[in-house]
Amino acid sequence: MFLCSNMVYSIVEIKTSDNLPLYGLYNKIDKSKTLLINVHGTASNFYENYFITPLTENLEKFNISTLSTNNRGASVMQVYPHAGAAIEHFEDCVLDIDAWIDYVISQGHKTIILQGHSLGTEKVVYYMNKGKNANKINAVILLSPADSYGYTTELCLNKKQLNELLEEAKNLVNKGAKEVFLRKKWLCHGNTLPKGADSFLNFFSQDSELSKTFPLRQGKNLKMYQNIEVPILIAIGDQEEYTVIPIKEALEVFKRENKLASCFQLKDCSHDFEGKEEELSKIIVDFLKEIL
Repeated sequence: MFLCSNMVYSIVEIKTSDNLPLYGLYNKIDKSKTLLINVHGTASNFYENYFITPLTENLEKFNISTLSTNNRGASVMQVYPHAGAAIEHFEDCVLDIDAWIDYVISQGHKTIILQGHSLGTEKVVYYMNKGKNANKINAVILLSPADSYGYTTELCLNKKQLNELLEEAKNLVNKGAKEVFLRKKWLCHGNTLPKGADSFLNFFSQDSELSKTFPLRQGKNLKMYQNIEVPILIAIGDQEEYTVIPIKEALEVFKRENKLASCFQLKDCSHDFEGKEEELSKIIVDFLKEIL
């Protein structure tokens, strides 16, 4: 058990279908049939999204349980389990989320809200199109939604730099060094993260699965996002975000591309909602009270 802000959580462990252990922080409320699953962003983990604690406290008042989860992109690189953001394949997020949903169903939860933050929003959108349990999701919450492919390949790198990195990555993979970090541009994932050769190719090759998931850079034809057929909540700050296009323009795209979306922009708010955790929590609780 884990004590946090006067609340007692359980740390739980599951295994994915490819036998990867994952960990989560679970606030299971007695007789609660409704649960919110949180999917973290790039190199984060189940306990670093500080908005989770006030959100959990407020959801408990309405008999909603919470599970903050790790996925195989937790941290940069781990020895055990052998995983991390530097070596993950984006589409394997389906295996992670499938396993978590299987677990919460086994715990008796009937109504499931799937929430993602940053890269986690892209994993949620992808899952809603590819996951075996996607039809068991009753609502989707996208916090600080991102176009990670567009941000990296169009804003952080010029065409020459991108081609150099792709060539370096291909050469390393061909030599059997697929987990060796790229060297030409050390922080190559949105200028925030070292990336292994194979993972870089998986994320940032043309027509990668990530490139097709949430292409805000296009401003239209967000096909996977359009395919979501449950209520969607989008909340985003007004400082630096990873939308590629201006944030206000992105909000219009969100509303236009899926009529089930409710969109909120928080003022004086960072990508991680620092100092705005209670305001974000209220937005989420009000959304859930309206749709459930």
